[in-house]
Amino acid sequence: MVAERGDVERALDKPSPFGLDLDVSRYVAEEPSIEELRVSELEEPVRRASEKLGFDGVRPSYVQVDQTALYRLLDRRLKEQGVIVTPLRVALEKMDLARRISWKLVDPRSDKYTALAYLKGGELGYFVYVPPNVRVLTPIYTCLILRFERRAQIAHNIVYVDEGSEAHAVTGCAVPHGVGEGLHIGISEFYVARGAKLTFSMIHAWSPGVHVRPRTAVYVEDGGEYVSYYMTYNPIGSLQTYPQVRLGEGAKAYSASVVVGLGSGDYDVGTRIVLEGRGSTAEIVSRTMGLHESRVEARAEIIGRAPEARGHIECLGLLVSDKASIAAYPHIVSENPGSTLSHEAAIGKISREELEYLMSRGFTEDEAKSIIVRGFMRVDAPGLPEVVRRHVDNIVSTISKLAIG
Repeated sequence: MVAERGDVERALDKPSPFGLDLDVSRYVAEEPSIEELRVSELEEPVRRASEKLGFDGVRPSYVQVDQTALYRLLDRRLKEQGVIVTPLRVALEKMDLARRISWKLVDPRSDKYTALAYLKGGELGYFVYVPPNVRVLTPIYTCLILRFERRAQIAHNIVYVDEGSEAHAVTGCAVPHGVGEGLHIGISEFYVARGAKLTFSMIHAWSPGVHVRPRTAVYVEDGGEYVSYYMTYNPIGSLQTYPQVRLGEGAKAYSASVVVGLGSGDYDVGTRIVLEGRGSTAEIVSRTMGLHESRVEARAEIIGRAPEARGHIECLGLLVSDKASIAAYPHIVSENPGSTLSHEAAIGKISREELEYLMSRGFTEDEAKSIIVRGFMRVDAPGLPEVVRRHVDNIVSTISKLAIG
């Protein structure tokens, strides 16, 4: 642990610099608990929530329902490769590595949400360890589900991919039908060792009264690679997330986010990447769409601190409703004359010319709109596993239908 308890308690009143501020005392955080339970034994509402994520037929290694962690014995193939997937609290009790790296990338004094997680979370969440020189071909699935009304779900997750290894982690977050209000706080610390690669996909499917506060930090050592794909496409109360990524020498990062603003939701999303090592490279790509009365703010920042470092930002927005709003804030900072940074941003609407062209080819107006939206929202993240890509394609199809009503 990195902070004095008194300092963290004082941060319980500290708002985030971005996004809608919340009164966290409105939400009840139950006593954390851990159970060993097979996913097939979960009750029907919970299974339906995971199906909203496209996880039907998938066997997650870790499931958290509110403040109860449910986990099962590892898939045989993962176990044979020495991969560890376990509740973080168990890892902290048994593994020196977990104790050494916990709360080292995220400061619990950052804001009220990190402070609440540190003080009340009970260190629930998943811990994933991939040993050196292991290529994990099967995605490691985890699922976080908020089941009861006005509950606070808190998860602290750590992933460590050791030297020369490669892994794909997929996390889905959702609520069953009927949950009207809640708070989800997810603290994630990802370590990518020298020459290793981590591909991480996060898929959100919440509801209009749920407020979501992910807090993610990533450290990529020399020659490592981190690929992130973030998608949210259901109505939400509010979302505020701003992952922080640091890159060593020759390290790479690619961050893609697809955010669909629905209802009256308040979305404040972004990524910050610091190029600390010589020859490090980063790309941030975001696609945002504003429907109904939503408000979307897309942030992206790359800071170049090393020679031969390169970074690029691409922020594109599609405004579908005249009652919605989208704002884009690409930001590049060079602190070394040898770094090269660039950005582009554009916000527009569905082009009448594109519609007319497609309609002239025999498509109806709704079909033409659907094609345009599907093409706009599609982002090909490098190295995304095929099974995850299929999930994403299905979701993009759903988004295109939402856009035309």
